[in-house]
Amino acid sequence: MELLQDGVGIGMQQNEVNKIWHKALDLLEGELSEICLNTWIKPMEPLDLGQGVFTLSVPNDFHKTFVDQYVPLIRNTLKVATSRNIDIKIVIGHPVVPEVRVEPSLQVEDGLPAINKSRLNQQYTFEAFVVGSGNRFAHAACVAVAEKQGGRNFNPLFLYGGSGLGKTHLMHAIGNFVAKKTPERKILYVQCEQFVNEFIYAIKENKYDDFRSKYRQTDLLLIDDIQFIEGKEQMQIEFFHTFNTLYESGKNIVMTCDKPPQSLISLEERLRTRFSCGLTVDIQPPDYETRVAILKRRAQINNATIPDDVFNYIATNIASNIRELEGAFNTVLCYSLLAGTITLEVAREALKDIIQPMAGRKVSSAVITDVVARYYRITVEDIKSNRRNKEIARPRQLAMYLCRFLLNMTFPQIGNDFGNRDHTTVMHACNKITEEINKQGKIVSDIEEIKKRIAE
Repeated sequence: MELLQDGVGIGMQQNEVNKIWHKALDLLEGELSEICLNTWIKPMEPLDLGQGVFTLSVPNDFHKTFVDQYVPLIRNTLKVATSRNIDIKIVIGHPVVPEVRVEPSLQVEDGLPAINKSRLNQQYTFEAFVVGSGNRFAHAACVAVAEKQGGRNFNPLFLYGGSGLGKTHLMHAIGNFVAKKTPERKILYVQCEQFVNEFIYAIKENKYDDFRSKYRQTDLLLIDDIQFIEGKEQMQIEFFHTFNTLYESGKNIVMTCDKPPQSLISLEERLRTRFSCGLTVDIQPPDYETRVAILKRRAQINNATIPDDVFNYIATNIASNIRELEGAFNTVLCYSLLAGTITLEVAREALKDIIQPMAGRKVSSAVITDVVARYYRITVEDIKSNRRNKEIARPRQLAMYLCRFLLNMTFPQIGNDFGNRDHTTVMHACNKITEEINKQGKIVSDIEEIKKRIAE
């Protein structure tokens, strides 16, 4: 076995790693309570000791959150057990799959600053994504893009939607799928803000050729939160040429954004048209059934048995954001460890500071307008503006309708709150929505979901 200067071996045999870990467990018995040792420490699996790092595996994210607080203690215990300074690395699951080959978002070799070496998150896969009515088309589109690399089909792919709805998950899933299927492809994932920072650095340090080479020689460019390019004239010019180079050479581009291309008002027209020339897909907030499915998936991952009324309570009260939904679930799970059980009462107590402050808010036309705007991923200013395109007009009509039938406001009152509009405009809006409701269109489910959010 090859040795490093500190005597810690490279590629140490598994039985030797196990012996060291068992010795450490014996020492930890005197430092931790029996319940803590059996619940958090002993379930960890020793994987490797190399390069001065002892790698331990935990079954899930929830377990890792609790184990992290014991890392200093484990490090000191291993130092006693081996008489060497050893660092600790905690990983989730057993790393049987080799690391995805993906270009770091910043490399010293590229002549650019090594601020952050972004990698694809291998937990973000298509299999791990919960599909529901609000994201079914987006999921299908991303699978299609991942399977048909190298052509102009669905290129570029433009995913847009509110925060915490799964855009980044799907983007990483594309990268992971392509990397597994065709590992020779060069994949580059970067957040737009970081892309902008690199461009600024390249200009400052005269590393422009390095910057161009890095972004124009990739096979698949994944760029997150492209809205940060708005208002940056020089950056837009550079991205325009990068986009053209990749597109004309048959390379694939995937972008995420918080709004559709046509709503990027301060973006150059030539970029807006290019963003729209492929496949533009929105991700809707999850409906109730999808939210329950997400919670049940989280429970399965964490090996937790949870009553249906707890799922119902969380899914009903946390409606607009998957990230917040999972955060509420983790809060309940953590709280249940202290309570010793998971019941509806425990869930209410755990989430009282998250859910209750919203429950008592007074419903007004401003609240309704805000909820409708967030649901359709536009702004309140859009609703009150004079813009008449369908993406704005329909939410505006729906907001007026809800003000009329939830608050019993008069037509003139509603018109006044919506930019001093004539009462006949409000009447037309209410009649239009009523007609759609009578036809039992998608508007019915939209209204029910918006009502739930208004009542939160």
